[in-house]
Amino acid sequence: MKTIYIRKMRYQDARYKLEREIHSAFMEGETYIEIIHGVGEEKLKKMTIEYIRSCDFLKLVQNDKWVIPNPGTTKAEIIGLSKAELKKIRKK
Repeated sequence: MKTIYIRKMRYQDARYKLEREIHSAFMEGETYIEIIHGVGEEKLKKMTIEYIRSCDFLKLVQNDKWVIPNPGTTKAEIIGLSKAELKKIRKK
């Protein structure tokens, strides 16, 4: 699972880093990502959730009802090619 840290960043810088890191994780064949945005005023959390929902290849991960979630993080699943499929494409 790839971890992306945007905690304590300015909004625009955090948005840019989030986009860049998510696309990098997609191209590396990652399946899950965890975004650490902190709690604060929840501006970065809202931006993270909106961005995940706007991408066709991302899906928010819902926590199990028995697990207490960390409010300072958001997890997402990357719906794309596996690492093996990406290796085949890169060889061509």
